[in-house]
Amino acid sequence: MSREQDQAFIKTFVGVIIFLVVLTIFLIVVASMTVGDEDQDYAELIEERTAQRLEPVGQVRVSGEPMPEIAQAAPQEPAEPRSGQEVTQAVCAACHANDFQNAPQIGDEQAWAERADKGLATLVDHSVNGFGNMPAQSGSASEDEIRKAVIHMAEESGVQLGE
Repeated sequence: MSREQDQAFIKTFVGVIIFLVVLTIFLIVVASMTVGDEDQDYAELIEERTAQRLEPVGQVRVSGEPMPEIAQAAPQEPAEPRSGQEVTQAVCAACHANDFQNAPQIGDEQAWAERADKGLATLVDHSVNGFGNMPAQSGSASEDEIRKAVIHMAEESGVQLGE
């Protein structure tokens, strides 16, 4: 009886597969007959976009002709240096406002007093070049801006570093 059941299953399975293949072919034929190449604008758009994708990215100059003038952005005027508070909010607060990885929290007088004993120059150097868990901040602000930010954070914590 098991063999008969297996044969019946295989016949049914093959029948279903054949039906699905015939249905798929029928749907493809119907779709190709209903959707034609009538839309000339769409065909042109497809052709144009294909040509754009196939264009070379760059060119190699082998002649002695001078290079054409390249459009350059106008030189920017240097921005005014930011205040210590602005730098603290933009760069320092992510760690120093949340006690992240032992960063002295702004307002923690004891933590800032311990660091103030090292001197302003050392604190600025650690900020610029990185120290311990603190990454270098020289790409985020100028050394003068970092100095102002260190002084600002210390003063907000009740510690005077001096200039």
